[in-house]
Amino acid sequence: MTLTHTLAGIAYDPQIRGILVVGVGVVVLMGSVYLLLGTNLGNRLGFMLALAGFFGWMTILGMFWWIRPSATGPAGDPPKWVVEEVNYGDLGQAILDKAHDLDTSDLPEPADLRALTPDQFEDVAAEEEQFLQEWKLVPESDTAYGEAKAVVDAELTNGNYLGIDASSDYVGTYAFETGGKPEREGDSMLDRVVYKVTDTFAHPTSPTHYAIVQVCPTTADSRPEAAAPGERPPTPECDESADTISVIMVRDLGQRRTLPALITIISGLLFGLLCYMLHVRDRVVVEHRSAPLPTPTGG
Repeated sequence: MTLTHTLAGIAYDPQIRGILVVGVGVVVLMGSVYLLLGTNLGNRLGFMLALAGFFGWMTILGMFWWIRPSATGPAGDPPKWVVEEVNYGDLGQAILDKAHDLDTSDLPEPADLRALTPDQFEDVAAEEEQFLQEWKLVPESDTAYGEAKAVVDAELTNGNYLGIDASSDYVGTYAFETGGKPEREGDSMLDRVVYKVTDTFAHPTSPTHYAIVQVCPTTADSRPEAAAPGERPPTPECDESADTISVIMVRDLGQRRTLPALITIISGLLFGLLCYMLHVRDRVVVEHRSAPLPTPTGG
């Protein structure tokens, strides 16, 4: 019964089963190659050839992972937004100096901005650049806004902010960003190639990327809990008497290529070392085979 329970547990747990499948695959595939090399060339030489082939393959595979990190291979931490501070009311009290010059008094109402088309929003953002200094107005349809808003929701709903328990307790108003790597100007094939090359080399020296997402607490009678049973939840409305909450974030570029780079470099060094050892062995064998035969002695 104990063996039956053990096998049932292995079959039920997908993690244990996955580890066993990978382990058996490694033993069977790599072990069979080593078995063939060992029986034909000897244990030591067969083992060195198997290791050289393995690290050579890992070097090639690591180069693909290094160039294009993906979910199919090992990768480090992806880029993400990190909350630096949460400011109530006047941004002049913010720790980030760049946030002191951000003035939203001349901006259109958030509802009016949501009703604009992407082209119209770009025109409005261009007109407001002189008032926003170095900040750029970001539309809610932008993917960067969606990622930043998710971080804001996670930060504000963690229970550390008075009067905010869920994302329905506030509504988004404006979003801004500044810094970061320059955007691609053209859309031609040449522009794409040039941008890809310059973007790769600009990664270590790119300006720090900041973002500010502003939200407004909702009125008590517009929150979902204010609706009577069976009624439709009310539309959240901004409480004009409450202080605007500004969440200031900085872009963490992550280390997606660090792990693939280490795998590629270490595998390449081990592959080169094994190739050198095999080369030294071949020279010794050639030297021994070309040596003159000993002179027979009479007897």
